[in-house]
Amino acid sequence: MISIPWLFGGMLTGLLIVSVFLPPIHDDKGIPLPNNPNRFYTGTGCVKFTSKEVPCTNKATSLNFIASNK
Repeated sequence: MISIPWLFGGMLTGLLIVSVFLPPIHDDKGIPLPNNPNRFYTGTGCVKFTSKEVPCTNKATSLNFIASNK
């Protein structure tokens, strides 16, 4: 059976643990921007992105069509 004092004590203990300990920090790789001339470092190497302006239409384009253009 659940007793109110144990439930309240567990909640207070949980809040204390959450507020005292810091979460682990993860490396944020970041997001490369299209016009950024710098290299983007990843875990396996570095890459450089180039962007090309394309016409924008209201018609939907199939991914198969986009892939076949290269």
